[in-house]
Amino acid sequence: MKFILALIFLSKTLAMTWEEADLKAREWCADLTNEEKISLVTGRENMTGVCVGSIDPIERKDFAGLCMQDGPAGVRFANGTATSWQASINTAATFDRDLLYKVGAAQGKEFRDRGINYALGPSVNILRAPASGRIWEAYGEDPFFVGECGVQIIKGMQDSGTIATVKHFVGNDQENNRGASSSNIPEQALWEVYIDPFYRAVKDAEVHAVMSSYNAINGTYSVQNKKLLTDYLKGKIGYQGPVMSDWWSIYDVEKSFGAGMDINMPGGKAWGPDYIGNSYWGEHIQECIDKGIFPQERLDDAALRIIRSLFKAGQMENFPKVNLYIDTLTEENKALNRKVGADSNVLLKNDDSILPISKENNKKKIKKIAIIGKDAMPSKLCNDMGCADGTLPLGWGSGTTDFKYVIDPLSAITERAKKEGIKVVSSGNDNIISGALTAIKADLAIVFVQASSGEEYITVEGNKGDRQNLDLWHHGNDLVKAVAAVNKNTIVVIHAPGPVNLPFKNKVKGIIFAGMPGQETGNSIADVLFGDVNPSGHLPFTWAPREDYPTDVKYDETLPGGGEQKTQYDYDEGLFIGYRWFDKKNIEPTYPFGYGLSYTTFNYSGLDAIMEEDGLHVTLTVTNTGDIAGAAVPMIFLSFPEFVKDYPIRLFKGFNKTILEAGEAKEIEIFIDNHALSYYDVEVKDYVKPKEGEYVVYAGSNARDLPLKTTVSAAISKKRRNHL
Repeated sequence: MKFILALIFLSKTLAMTWEEADLKAREWCADLTNEEKISLVTGRENMTGVCVGSIDPIERKDFAGLCMQDGPAGVRFANGTATSWQASINTAATFDRDLLYKVGAAQGKEFRDRGINYALGPSVNILRAPASGRIWEAYGEDPFFVGECGVQIIKGMQDSGTIATVKHFVGNDQENNRGASSSNIPEQALWEVYIDPFYRAVKDAEVHAVMSSYNAINGTYSVQNKKLLTDYLKGKIGYQGPVMSDWWSIYDVEKSFGAGMDINMPGGKAWGPDYIGNSYWGEHIQECIDKGIFPQERLDDAALRIIRSLFKAGQMENFPKVNLYIDTLTEENKALNRKVGADSNVLLKNDDSILPISKENNKKKIKKIAIIGKDAMPSKLCNDMGCADGTLPLGWGSGTTDFKYVIDPLSAITERAKKEGIKVVSSGNDNIISGALTAIKADLAIVFVQASSGEEYITVEGNKGDRQNLDLWHHGNDLVKAVAAVNKNTIVVIHAPGPVNLPFKNKVKGIIFAGMPGQETGNSIADVLFGDVNPSGHLPFTWAPREDYPTDVKYDETLPGGGEQKTQYDYDEGLFIGYRWFDKKNIEPTYPFGYGLSYTTFNYSGLDAIMEEDGLHVTLTVTNTGDIAGAAVPMIFLSFPEFVKDYPIRLFKGFNKTILEAGEAKEIEIFIDNHALSYYDVEVKDYVKPKEGEYVVYAGSNARDLPLKTTVSAAISKKRRNHL
């Protein structure tokens, strides 16, 4: 509570409009020399210092310089002194805006307390293909939902006084040859799917920094794409802060700085101390100005954007000095990570109410539990998590952290089982014979299995970032089948970045998708298994066999980064990603977007909708029809008026998580703003909200369970329509 009150006070003191920040920044920048401006935009130390990215001090101006640090799951390279949070895909699975904000605020405080100016996150790229390596660093497949998650994280971070850096702008949706690839995206899909979360970050969260992507967009690299950076992001969307490069993604000065890039990170032409001061930018910016390649105003604008953002963030005075190793691993942060981990567990199957575990669960006398699989055991912690040995708390790459500890499932379950008087036996490997022998005499068998993915610069078990397939690793499918063959009460817990193949789906009684829950992973799953937490997680993606998705990653031979030869990723599916594709093709997924079971049940009724000037106001009643408290997530999908052609059948546009006691009913209001009611018109070249026709409003628990339906006129009206 003390932290929240302090945060509210801090956010109020930091509250400054962009206009106010601009005035202060112009005054501050008025006497800067070009040399000083160039030092502001060009990285120093080339990632050989304490921070992964740095900007030089300007002593004459009493400017301490800037520190940038990864990433979405917490402070990277902190040597175990910072919280190792859950993956963003887990935070998304909670469908809980309040929790998202709290995570952003807690992370932001850890960055600021260390004197880190820029947190390099969140990532709002789209889960376009399930094998893509970095899907766990972002929030799923739906652009509206990804944007909502990103907005809450950004608000939390920035209210704590840290600059959030939303990334990767835009189309970095796969890892293979990311630095030598082109994401070829049709204009409407570019705006409605891939730019839209960034649009929300700018408009709704006033994000202070944007990071560009490695890849090209429609043939032109992001860092050289003037249409994307200057015309779209800074122009049409109105972004006021700086655009930072991803690390070593810049290969020139003329095209990149001229296109609208503002910060070159980490500054050198390639990794290593030999490239400190050897930059594509630096003094070459002045050379280009002297030659008339780009005007002086380009440099003035880049410097202004950096300082403007710092004033907006409240960082120009009394900002802490850099100290990466102060201890912020607080009990409060541990508890929040544990809660998000538990709330993000998605209960996919629970036949015969096999869960939660208790000594007398539905008169089944549970006296002995078998815990099977190496994924239940203590983690081996490799650099940047470049291994999968033991339980899997995060994927690999720059988005991970330095763990001080990981609570393994076996330890947490064993401790919790003692309270119930239940014995725990285990097989701490993935051997099918050992697993079956351990499970055969147990009343309940829980098999822990895994698959991982990450960033392209690390190859793990043959996977260079993107997964080679959607199978479980380490013969996980065989292990589950062997256990299920000898124990009819088998539950599977999956630690993975996204969908995996489930050939055993009909052979087990329970399945939990646990994602990548961070340091408190074992405690989080124990909380759910024993019913201390009623699961309320929902899938932020569609789960299906790989061949059913509209697109996939490629595995071309590596090409030189930044070259003219590129792997071509054609986004031919256009708007039809995720559940939209499955609706269009009438394909039944394994589990639909938004799917997630509870230990209780919910009923939805009384759908009503009214269109007002600010947007669509939807109400419905949610009733807990079970006998224990639980959290429901009513979801709203819209069909647009019929004149909007070649459009998805339904689009996810609203949700509101609410806790209900047993038997309790609540009327829930879900607001859908005018932007969410708009589509991108390629002829008008802007978002357009229909003024005629009708929207069809659907409500329910996931993309394939929408029992309520009503219509509402696109015209503004005070008259409510009766629900159907």
